[in-house]
Amino acid sequence: MNIDNNILLLAAFGIIIALIVVCFVMNMINTSKINTLMDYSEDGDMITALKDYYDKVDDLSKTITNSTDAVLMSRLTNCENDANISLKKIGIVNFNAYDDVKGDLSFALAVLNGNNDGIILTSLYGHNSCNTYVREVNSGVANVKLLKEEKDALDSAKNNIKRIEENGGDDEDE
Repeated sequence: MNIDNNILLLAAFGIIIALIVVCFVMNMINTSKINTLMDYSEDGDMITALKDYYDKVDDLSKTITNSTDAVLMSRLTNCENDANISLKKIGIVNFNAYDDVKGDLSFALAVLNGNNDGIILTSLYGHNSCNTYVREVNSGVANVKLLKEEKDALDSAKNNIKRIEENGGDDEDE
């Protein structure tokens, strides 16, 4: 029975040693974590440091929550305004400006934004000359009398977006 008691005593001693080692390792890990937390405290007061940290996290969370909607709405409004003033409607008509010149080398190009403001660029090609004109367009109306081709280009540009929307946005070639 001495042998059985010795083996049992040795096993118990081995288990105690293993538990001591585990406790020592756990203590080292916790000490490392505590030291890391202590680095963030000014006076070595870990509780105050943790309270300050959580207060800062709460403030940041409130700031993000409160300002996110306002920031997104502001950006969305800016994007909508920019989309309205960007040039996105185009109409072009090629034509013969003079009876003796063929090949539709003259053109009228209307470029408008969402408010139908923009320009009409007209180029009249002839054998001895090529003249270019720019007409201002405000709210879909030019400030000077337009050629028939310029009116057609303007009407095409004004209706361009409507045609695309009516066809579900698939009409890119118009």
